[in-house]
Amino acid sequence: MKDSNHLLIVRELVSVGVSIIRERDLKKICQMVAEALVNHSTFKRSVVSLLERNNIFKRIGFGGLTAEQIEKLKKLTPSTLKETKNNLISEYLIGQSYYIPHNCADIEGLKSEQEIDESKEWHPDDFLFIPLYNPEGEIVGLMSVDDPEDGNKPTPTSLLPLELLANLTAVAVENANNLSKMEELVRNLREQQNVVMELSTPVIRVWDKILVLPLIGTVDSVRAQQVMENILIKISETESQVVIIDITGVPVIDTLVASHLIKTVAAVKLLGADSIITGINPEIAQTLVHLGVDLNEVVTKANLERGIEIAMKMTNRRIEKII
Repeated sequence: MKDSNHLLIVRELVSVGVSIIRERDLKKICQMVAEALVNHSTFKRSVVSLLERNNIFKRIGFGGLTAEQIEKLKKLTPSTLKETKNNLISEYLIGQSYYIPHNCADIEGLKSEQEIDESKEWHPDDFLFIPLYNPEGEIVGLMSVDDPEDGNKPTPTSLLPLELLANLTAVAVENANNLSKMEELVRNLREQQNVVMELSTPVIRVWDKILVLPLIGTVDSVRAQQVMENILIKISETESQVVIIDITGVPVIDTLVASHLIKTVAAVKLLGADSIITGINPEIAQTLVHLGVDLNEVVTKANLERGIEIAMKMTNRRIEKII
């Protein structure tokens, strides 16, 4: 290989490697790399495999192969990590790649249809693997190339461009995996947050047609929205007529909290139900007056007990003492 051609291959393969660093789709990464190996190196065929969680290599990217050849490869029994490591021994190491003669390893591959040319060093069924390593030095994938144009065995110099691409591919795979893990973590956190929100805004059916929502803790815009949604869904499910909103456990009543209460009461009214706000102590009453909050059309009571009594009357029931 001439120096000028070698430098051109290095530049082109590194360019491909840089372009996939930000790619998120593992399948697309592998396919781009497999095609680059064929388009910008002396090898006519390539396969890129990634190690899955079950420690089996899955062939994902294919270059220079027909559809029929790809289907045959997919049907072959995939190699395990253990089997692969057994074949990647120091005897076959060239640079950071492994050149394994066809008669020296027990590897199931796609048999070549080419005639053997005794004048060439490379046998059509020889293997050349370039591992992909993560930052911990563990194998996460393999690049496999075959059928070099010159028919020569690889050298550290000829393999350098491929190894540079392998290193960049490993980075791209690591980035894509980390991003996938982060997205999964975010989804789990959101699910947990939703569960917490559900638990922190329970709508309790205390009697037929009567619901109670005990609010405890700070009420922000997100939680207020959750409160409204929970109440409206529960009213529809139970066909309730009265909703008691108990704010005894809310430490601070400000303009924002008051506004959310009014909006919730209005939404409840649109569904044909009435609202009762309980937990109105003298301090909260003064605060609401100073804030200019109009609760004239809303029934308010000092505690939940009184609220339930009023709710019973509103649904044509009454509580009697048993003597």
